[in-house]
Amino acid sequence: MTAAAAAANTMATMMLLGLAIALTTTTQIVLAVPIGASGDMSAVASPRSDLPSFLMILGDDIGWADFEWNNGTAKTPRMGEWARRAGSILLQDSHSGGTVCSPTRASVLTGRTPLRDCINGVYGCSDMTECVPHFEFAPQRTFTIGDAARAADPSYVSQHWAKWHLGSFYNDSENYGGLTSSPITHGFDRFNSTVEVAPTGTTNCQCNAAWQENCLYGHYGKMTHCGGHQGPDPNAKPGCCFNYWWNDDNAPHGVMNLSNPTPPDDTEYVSDSFNRFLEGLNGRPFVAQLAYHNCHIPFVGTPAAREACRSGQTCVETPESGPLNNLTDIQLDFYACLNELDASVGRVLDSLDAHGYGHNTLTWLATDNGPEENCQPEGVCTVDHYRNVGPGSAGPLRGRKRDIWEGGHRIPSIVSWPAVVQGNQGRVSWEMVTTHDFLATIMDVLGVERPAHQRNWGFDGRSILPLLKAPVPAKPQTQSVYADGTNVMPIHGMGWMFNGWDATNAATQRGFRYGRWKFVHGSKSCAASDCKMPLLFDLATDLGERVDVSAKYPDIFRAIQQNYTAWYGSVLDSIVNESQCTKIGPPSPPAPPAPPSPPSSACTWESGHGLSGSDQLARVTADTKEACCGACRAYRGCRAAAFHPNGRNEMKNACVLRATYSIKTSKEDGETVCIPTTTKRGGGGGGEEEWVMEG
Repeated sequence: MTAAAAAANTMATMMLLGLAIALTTTTQIVLAVPIGASGDMSAVASPRSDLPSFLMILGDDIGWADFEWNNGTAKTPRMGEWARRAGSILLQDSHSGGTVCSPTRASVLTGRTPLRDCINGVYGCSDMTECVPHFEFAPQRTFTIGDAARAADPSYVSQHWAKWHLGSFYNDSENYGGLTSSPITHGFDRFNSTVEVAPTGTTNCQCNAAWQENCLYGHYGKMTHCGGHQGPDPNAKPGCCFNYWWNDDNAPHGVMNLSNPTPPDDTEYVSDSFNRFLEGLNGRPFVAQLAYHNCHIPFVGTPAAREACRSGQTCVETPESGPLNNLTDIQLDFYACLNELDASVGRVLDSLDAHGYGHNTLTWLATDNGPEENCQPEGVCTVDHYRNVGPGSAGPLRGRKRDIWEGGHRIPSIVSWPAVVQGNQGRVSWEMVTTHDFLATIMDVLGVERPAHQRNWGFDGRSILPLLKAPVPAKPQTQSVYADGTNVMPIHGMGWMFNGWDATNAATQRGFRYGRWKFVHGSKSCAASDCKMPLLFDLATDLGERVDVSAKYPDIFRAIQQNYTAWYGSVLDSIVNESQCTKIGPPSPPAPPAPPSPPSSACTWESGHGLSGSDQLARVTADTKEACCGACRAYRGCRAAAFHPNGRNEMKNACVLRATYSIKTSKEDGETVCIPTTTKRGGGGGGEEEWVMEG
């Protein structure tokens, strides 16, 4: 470790202990075109040849170990070659912004933790012919990647492809019980997309009676993941119509949909449409997102792709797969789906090169979360699981989709920009990046900022331009990058939540990452008592999150929980005051997170007692009852706190702060109520009383 790197990481640890994590980016911009304007492409200014383009390629429900560089079963030669060629960086510590579909897609667009923009899960409405989604996303129109490009130069063109999953395309959705929330209303100029999930083979085959006989159902035997209602063709058998839509101001609802069947391999439709998009740009720069359906349920491989895998042409035997000649139908469909995605990504890269965009396009591959189907009780899967339940692999990582553990959000990822990235071959990075970083990087490259009214809004992404511009390292990075000080970018904290927005609810799983350290409190795959408690992992030595080191590093454990609390307070502020969400969040603006405060004896103590009530302000960690007293005195609105030194009903050394309280007898050894010394005075005309802390 160099002296400079050692000093930087020592400072990072001090920042962690001192809660000095930046939670917002203050930025400002005057937009060249009003937010949400689609624009007339014929009137776009002449392109500037020096402007870079930006492309996000997003896979679906694919694990960290599903591609060849992490020993996946499916051969992925095109992506493997991409990772090895000059101008590319293989990102081994890359993360999705959420642990399920919609949240991550929001993070790509806004650079923000999805809860900040009202995303608390997903919806099940696979086509507007089935239902019109009523899904709240960024109701105050958070700044997005399309806005950033438009603000930088009017010659930019932006488009979204394939899976949207962030609301309804109809421009009059409210007339049908939905909410309008399309790519157009969130900054894109164009789209050619499905409203949610769609099959990876013969995608729209059930939209028309004449197309139904060609449907590929794979191991499912029927169409799945939809309502099964009658589609737009009354002559078709009831089933599920998943179709592609695009914006058309002259059409009903402002959209048109595809009137011919998609090919057996859906990725061919996406890559062909993208190639035609590039042909029509005439050299103009672009910002685009290719959000493939591969390999979300229902994943279906073409018969040819399945056979190629079984024969060993496109698959290799792994411990997860077992013998190739004994693959199950679900395995064949999944691995073939991955093979088809790889081929399509290769065609996209070829199109970029063929049309002169390859050298100066920042191209980023990511997925929206880990592989489908959880493995209880400890987040570790068996061979039978891979064969018959969920073939996707997170490799050595614990957990899968929906999990706070690494397997839920550490994803396979590549970023390339040949015009900027140095070296004569690809390299590997183990520095943490997230899907939030896409917008932040675009803004940094183009020199644009967010609108004035959003300049103080919470922002979780950070530009990875320093990583892209860094010289070729003398020694390759490893997973111990933050322990040995070889990181190029400063350490950056990031939180995740699943199953709710309310961190005081025991059912809400939550976690926080800071450099080598990972805090986890509950995870979807956890059904055992030992993994339900707050835990600390050292990812520098324990990538699989098997060994809790909270007792070994109590200061780090306490500090990272306080960092999570501060981050969560910022998220709540975004929910209430920025996006003004109507479906999630507390009924009134939350008090700010508790700052570090000195211990205090200015409390009265009720040993052997606890507090009851539903008006909890915060839960912090305190070593002593005096520290708990000090935390309550420093926290705005706190009237009493309950200190739990032994952690029977709460985590050990928990200090629970409340706005109002009633005292109860406690069954927990050592629990103590701390009531700050106060002066009682008369309230206002309403007869209420106000309590004012002395000192």
